[in-house]
Amino acid sequence: MKCLSLDHHKAGVAVRRRFAFSSAQRAALEAAFAGGGVALVTCHRTELYFDGEREEAERVLSCGGAPFLYYEEGEAERHLFRLAAGLCSMLVGEDEILGQLRGAYEAARLSGHTRGLDAAFQAALACGKRVRSETKISSYACSLATLAADAVFRCKDGEKRALLVGGTGKIGAALLKNLLAGGVRVTATFRRRGAFAAAEGAAGVPYEARYACVAEADAVLSCTASPHTVFEAEKLAPYCADGKKRLFIDLALPPDIDERVGAWENCTLLGIDGFAAAAAENNRKKAAAAVQAEDIVSACLAEYFAAECAKKYAPYLEKLDERERRALYALRKSDPAAFIARCRDEGGQG
Repeated sequence: MKCLSLDHHKAGVAVRRRFAFSSAQRAALEAAFAGGGVALVTCHRTELYFDGEREEAERVLSCGGAPFLYYEEGEAERHLFRLAAGLCSMLVGEDEILGQLRGAYEAARLSGHTRGLDAAFQAALACGKRVRSETKISSYACSLATLAADAVFRCKDGEKRALLVGGTGKIGAALLKNLLAGGVRVTATFRRRGAFAAAEGAAGVPYEARYACVAEADAVLSCTASPHTVFEAEKLAPYCADGKKRLFIDLALPPDIDERVGAWENCTLLGIDGFAAAAAENNRKKAAAAVQAEDIVSACLAEYFAAECAKKYAPYLEKLDERERRALYALRKSDPAAFIARCRDEGGQG
């Protein structure tokens, strides 16, 4: 397995938005490989895991000089396991990435695009669950949704009104829940009238009414999967001309809110990368748990590579007598690296 990765460490939103592929585009990327292919796209990263040549993958992605990192066999698996453990996220230990990774893998698997990649992804997902159960890396409730809600809580004293667009998505649903729990009066848009039946406490309005609702809002939050701008500056301007201070939070990629809004008087615009300081504080608190998580990742990787080695050298292992086989499998459990070395040395494949 190999991987091409573009994330928030290497590229800002302006670059990442070029690779914010839709589900149909992701499926097309995966289908381009004769071997397996899994495309992962989140607000912070675009990654392609594949069984093929690097040049082929770069052509399929149309990298165009973007700073994609390339992971070869062995390192690609390590990166995948660390990603599942929450060690590569802007917010170390955030749980959303595990669900996003599982969703990307399942979508590719159901489309028949994961040949040769299944074992690695299944082991990585299991590793991510183990890290969260055996460490405190997820002990602090911290995600983009919680950080955004905290920003709304601080935007003014007293009662706060928020307009939320995209509240039926995963991040939006979490954001809506946090806002309501914090006592914010939320108006949320819907495209279908029944979409907000479960949003107890939120007022629902048609998506088409979003601009008019800005006038009453102290904070406007948008987190849709739309490829188009949800709030255009020209259409928004009349509703922001009253001098009222407003906080705009854009958690979408590509962005939902015209970046020019951030330059307006009395308007503050926070994008995905605007929560770096809060993320740094979260990561500082989780430093000890992150060290433990790295140890678990290393152990899980060793177990995975030993299992793959056992498959590769199955003919050699089958020729051993029962006593030798038991001894070797005991070694696999106690020292996976030594097991792999023994198989390579004695299995006749160097």
